[in-house]
Amino acid sequence: MNNLMLFLIISNAIICILIGYNIAIMFQKGHPNGKETLWLIVHTIIPPSTIKFMSETVAYRLPFIDIARVLKLKHKELPRTEPVVEQPAQTHIEENSLEQIMETFTSANVGDLLEVQNEDLSFMIPEQEIFDDEIAEILSEQTTESWLVNDKQVETSLLRLNTVMMKSGLFAAELDWRIRSLRGTMEMKDIEQFVTELQDDCKNYLETQATISQQMLERLDEFGELRYLAEEVDYANMEQSAQVETTLNNLNTIRQTKSPDEAANRLLRELASLRVARHKLRDMQDKTYINVVFYENREDNIPQQLFHDEQLGIRSRIGLEMAIHNWWQQKRHQTRQFTFALLDFVRFGEINDEYGIKPADKILKNYGQLLEGKFDKSDLVGIFCGNCYLIVTQNIGLQKTITEIERIRQLCEKTRFIGTSLNKEIHMQLTCGITEALGTQTPAEVFQCLEKTLSAAKKAGKNRTFNFIHGPLNKPPEEIIAPNLVDKDDNPALIID
Repeated sequence: MNNLMLFLIISNAIICILIGYNIAIMFQKGHPNGKETLWLIVHTIIPPSTIKFMSETVAYRLPFIDIARVLKLKHKELPRTEPVVEQPAQTHIEENSLEQIMETFTSANVGDLLEVQNEDLSFMIPEQEIFDDEIAEILSEQTTESWLVNDKQVETSLLRLNTVMMKSGLFAAELDWRIRSLRGTMEMKDIEQFVTELQDDCKNYLETQATISQQMLERLDEFGELRYLAEEVDYANMEQSAQVETTLNNLNTIRQTKSPDEAANRLLRELASLRVARHKLRDMQDKTYINVVFYENREDNIPQQLFHDEQLGIRSRIGLEMAIHNWWQQKRHQTRQFTFALLDFVRFGEINDEYGIKPADKILKNYGQLLEGKFDKSDLVGIFCGNCYLIVTQNIGLQKTITEIERIRQLCEKTRFIGTSLNKEIHMQLTCGITEALGTQTPAEVFQCLEKTLSAAKKAGKNRTFNFIHGPLNKPPEEIIAPNLVDKDDNPALIID
């Protein structure tokens, strides 16, 4: 059977060669050479329409090569013995042979082929992204809100939602400060003005947020394995929206309050409730955004503006996690000693409620910048979530990092945070969690150890430093019992405004 198949194949090949040779003798003057014979076989067997289709398909599949110029070459007519009959005038479609295309490729300079000069290739140039007016205005401001918006990326909805939330947060901080500055001299007309402004902001937020949230929900499947994170963001967004709705309802009651001071206090409580929900949503958005970017391998597309918190003037959570991710990609954790520390202010929510959003933010900003000055430039210092700072040291080792963090905690107890506009001194405390990063751990596993350690420190009574214990026995984090590392006479002051 195999011999029969082989015989048929060889016979067909010989027949094709003979047919091609005879055709060549018919059309050529004299006997053709081998190359001409081969081409005539191809030209006779393959219809011109097929050759044209193949040529155009190649041009479509290789859009960066100027094949349009190749396809426009005049078809080379083979010499014939009989006269050519002139056809009636009609629309002529130029056809190019595969031989011409191959000859052009082999003889042309590669640089010339890569140049795109033909107007017919204009359809290959990517169109510019269209931004809506509001986002374009934000981009021109070069602030933290300056996102590179691309609707083809699923994380865009997170950035849009964050933009709306940040605008509302800035308005709330300013309104909070104005209300506090008029305490004792406030009149009902002032209350009416504040209520109207907050009401308008809440309505605008709900309207814009609903549109963006719906867009994100419609693309949940594009989040892939991280769909659960997007759903958590949506849940936190629903909580934020519910709080805004509650505030809108309460504002109508505040209007009926007869005492301006009582109405002002109720307004401040509403702003505080909005702040708590907003911070929870922001932390969830940051966490989801960075995970989606890593999941999609689009780390290089993160806008540089997102690496720093414009309001606090220090590195943001996105900036922190991107730096850590790059270190792990470079395998630095296998050759260097990395130690992670979370520093969380004690009763920071009470500071917000008692002194206002602006002074609290200034404490975060000024103390964060103070921490940056205490560590090497190769180390990381930034705001991680809520009012927690993250510090990552490299090469100084676990014990030295523990000593430095404990010194910072003790020094914070003695620091006087002075608000000149408040004419008051604010006293703060820190709760700290520390863990060493092992060479076999992923960043996610390091953060799990770190958060577990900080949680243990808070449960033990706050204003403490705990260290995670690595080992097969799964020991719980232990408290660091350190001597007084601060001079007795040291009583530093930090001006917050």
